[in-house]
Amino acid sequence: MEMLLNTANPIMIIVYTLIVAGIIFLSRKSESVIFIIFLIVAIIGLLIYHSIVLDILDSTQEVLISQTYHCIAVDLVLLLLTFISYLWVDDLVARKKKLKSYDDSLSWFWNKI
Repeated sequence: MEMLLNTANPIMIIVYTLIVAGIIFLSRKSESVIFIIFLIVAIIGLLIYHSIVLDILDSTQEVLISQTYHCIAVDLVLLLLTFISYLWVDDLVARKKKLKSYDDSLSWFWNKI
């Protein structure tokens, strides 16, 4: 179980990235953001777990502390990726179903690139 929660492992980073990409693809094809919402909740759960682990560790365990910080960094990158994909899929759904949107959610992002 600990191997699955260690997001600092390069193999697990690839696995989680493929899972996130698959869920984004599935959400885009099904035109539903519910899958991405579940993914965001799961990533926030991982972030909370790693924060609790960091709090529990002693200051003498420098290797584990460093590894946990790497896990938190990967969790934050995955959270950013899923949040931007949530905005993207939500914008696609709003355009396709001609729903009134309060703002252009991704305009701030695309204007900066």
